[in-house]
Amino acid sequence: MEAGWWPLVFLVLPGVVYIAGFSALDWMCGGETPRSVRWLRRRLGPALRRRWGHHSAAVLGALERVGVVTRRRDDPVPAVLLSLELRRLAYEVRRIDGDQQPHRAARLAAALAAYDHVLVQLCTHAEVPTPIGLLPLDPRDRLGLEADLVASGLDW
Repeated sequence: MEAGWWPLVFLVLPGVVYIAGFSALDWMCGGETPRSVRWLRRRLGPALRRRWGHHSAAVLGALERVGVVTRRRDDPVPAVLLSLELRRLAYEVRRIDGDQQPHRAARLAAALAAYDHVLVQLCTHAEVPTPIGLLPLDPRDRLGLEADLVASGLDW
């Protein structure tokens, strides 16, 4: 009886490997996720993203830099919207600086970090060179960037 199973294994196993391989290849090329993987992705996806998300982002970034992978980028935010957001954040910084609410330093640091982030985005949009470093910016760097943006014709 055992000898009767071997021909069946040699006929079915290559077919299963063939189908699984081509469905995985279709999935990797942007096709629909196979049904057998959807369940695993729903169950394990959040845990895997928490544990390995930063590694996969680094690998994808490296593959994109060498031209192996191309990712679709979102459309950049228009300069007008960045200017409006910068104006709103500048008002928020002035408002926090003048009020007497609790945790003023933490709120001011958060507002300045958001202001600096939008300021750097607007500088890259206007092709103004930005300092390399972590946010929030040094007040002298921030003033220099604001002056360069005004000199390039942007205001907020």
